[in-house]
Amino acid sequence: MDTKSEAQIQIRLVAKQAKHAVPSTPIVVPQQLQRYGLSEIVNHLLGNEKPVPFDFLADGQFLRSTISEHLKDSGFSAENILTLEYVESMLPPTEIASYSHDDWISSVSASSPDRFVVGSYDGIVRVWNAQSECEAELQAHESAVKCVAATAAGSKSKVEFVSGSQDRTAIGWGTKSGQRKALYAARGHTDSIEAVAINPTNTHFVTASADSTIRFWSLAAPKKSEDDILEDTDAAPASKKRKGAHAHIITKAAIGTLSGHVGPVTSVCFNKDEESQVFSGGWDHSMRTWDVATGVNLTTSLCDKVVLDVDYSAHSRLVATGHADRSVRLWDPRSEDSTVVKLRLSSHKGFVSSVAWAPSSAYMLASASHDGTIKVWDIRSRPPLYTVHPTDAKDKGKKLLALDWHRSLLLAGGESGSLRIHSVNSQYEEEQNKETPEEEEA
Repeated sequence: MDTKSEAQIQIRLVAKQAKHAVPSTPIVVPQQLQRYGLSEIVNHLLGNEKPVPFDFLADGQFLRSTISEHLKDSGFSAENILTLEYVESMLPPTEIASYSHDDWISSVSASSPDRFVVGSYDGIVRVWNAQSECEAELQAHESAVKCVAATAAGSKSKVEFVSGSQDRTAIGWGTKSGQRKALYAARGHTDSIEAVAINPTNTHFVTASADSTIRFWSLAAPKKSEDDILEDTDAAPASKKRKGAHAHIITKAAIGTLSGHVGPVTSVCFNKDEESQVFSGGWDHSMRTWDVATGVNLTTSLCDKVVLDVDYSAHSRLVATGHADRSVRLWDPRSEDSTVVKLRLSSHKGFVSSVAWAPSSAYMLASASHDGTIKVWDIRSRPPLYTVHPTDAKDKGKKLLALDWHRSLLLAGGESGSLRIHSVNSQYEEEQNKETPEEEEA
């Protein structure tokens, strides 16, 4: 290529990954270069026999055009030296397994890289291992299971996971006498339980319900039934009022109730940095911050459409929400005006039913949609890094309802009944991922 007549610019290449560092001396390159050409230069400077793909950041945002177009958009003068930070590109997620279920999958939660808890519309909670074996089919709910949450690996809690159902109960499950069984049924909601979350220290959990409330519970199993929570007010003994599948399970009462949403509450998660706080979303187009100890609604952030899911990142300290307008929104609860959307990500063609932050990155998250795809995002780039389509024909075009990102595994399920497990091999260094993203206007 004849570059003599091309416009050129001086760039300085910097890397936080020490193994990829090159001299910081400015070099002159054509302004028409894009990430691929820049990646060739870095690999040449490093003397790599096998090229490594790199991404480049200018002013904290991924370079997705030519340098010339970036200069035009940013107003940066070509007479100055442009600093470009480069990082190893993330590899595309690869589907490594698929577990079949007889009915829609509503929710999934990984307790470890080799154990997955799945909730289904057939009312059964299933526990799978990494060898594609279903270790347990747990039946105690009287209706569809809408949500599950597993305690962290190594937890001292006797409760291994909690499930919530359209039957208005949340059940704490654990191993007793060598068998997994229901340890208690948390009762008090007057409509379907749509979401459940366990705090990072595995001592409490919260449930969100179509009855417009969020309830706060101790995770520990009670020694005897707390029968005063039952809705019936007649004089018959409470033990006689319990019916059906719950008749033999002791009951648990909520510690507190959070009221303020107007309409069903679809999602809830803990603030991993401050466990007394939870975030919730609902049909009233709001994302709310609560203090569970006092029951106070601290902030209310409004948007245009129903909030379908919510997740908080301890690395970026941002809240991600999925919406019925096919968008993912990011909020900063630390901001003085936490009601303003920090960033909106749009690419899905259907409702965004579930969102999950990467467990070790301040920048990466995934979303699942009714369009049947998973999208992996880096919030330094408006377009998604990858759109993950199903590999099996029976999964194509089927709604996804559930998503979990656990270490290097991305799990999703929905209408087809398939639990799709993907391997995610991000190359970003830990020290970089734990940085807080720079402030950015929505």
